[in-house]
Amino acid sequence: MRGHLAEPLQLADLARVVPFSPFHFHRLFRDVTSMTPARFLAALRMAEARRMLLHSGLTVTAISGHVGYTSAGTFTTQFSRLVGTSPGHFRQLARLLAGRPCHVLAESLRKVTSEVIRPRLTLHLPDSAPGDLVLVGLRPQGEATDSPTAWAVSAGGAGVPVVARPGAYHARAVLVRSHSTVARALVDEEPTSYLVGAADLLLPRDGRASARIEVEPPRPTDPPALAIGPVCRLVETFTGRSGSSRWSGRSRPLGRRTLATAASA
Repeated sequence: MRGHLAEPLQLADLARVVPFSPFHFHRLFRDVTSMTPARFLAALRMAEARRMLLHSGLTVTAISGHVGYTSAGTFTTQFSRLVGTSPGHFRQLARLLAGRPCHVLAESLRKVTSEVIRPRLTLHLPDSAPGDLVLVGLRPQGEATDSPTAWAVSAGGAGVPVVARPGAYHARAVLVRSHSTVARALVDEEPTSYLVGAADLLLPRDGRASARIEVEPPRPTDPPALAIGPVCRLVETFTGRSGSSRWSGRSRPLGRRTLATAASA
């Protein structure tokens, strides 16, 4: 998949490589990656598109062709659905954060004056250090979506407070090392810049709880972390736009004034 993103790969083509029957391959692939082959391929294409948006001056139309789409409109729709924002807006945000070391962003998170947060759940990542950034995406169990519906963002070294509605969730955590940047981890996927982990969590209706997520270096079978939610939250925090540094729901576009402020910060 990674070597043939621009080609019209079909399930039968992928199964023939193994080789398994398409049905058997589809089932095994989903067991290993937690996603269907088609959705995993779409995630890889969006991940490559994000790299090109950050590092090249190519138009959205040109990038869509490089990652296997014959229609720029279809590509933009798919990108917006999986990433949470348009390709153009992603390019703006990614370039704003590209040169910001994580320890600087983590310090900005600590300095933000926010309201007292009463999390229903506190997550602990044993490998987290004070200069790291911890991004946790939540997806309600049983929902037919691969994208998190909410994000918790926190400086490392302590528990990550999760503020969401009670219920059962599948959580994916990304721990970005202090010496790296969010762009290197989430866009370039540099192996030494981040760790990943996943767990099924329960947010109680009454009282509070804690949970632990083990993180490890990413594997080729781990899907890319595509959502823009934590990036929006970091830009908002860095520019002083947001009152809370710990929580991000669905992303929303930032205005030109906010983007200009971040660019000059």
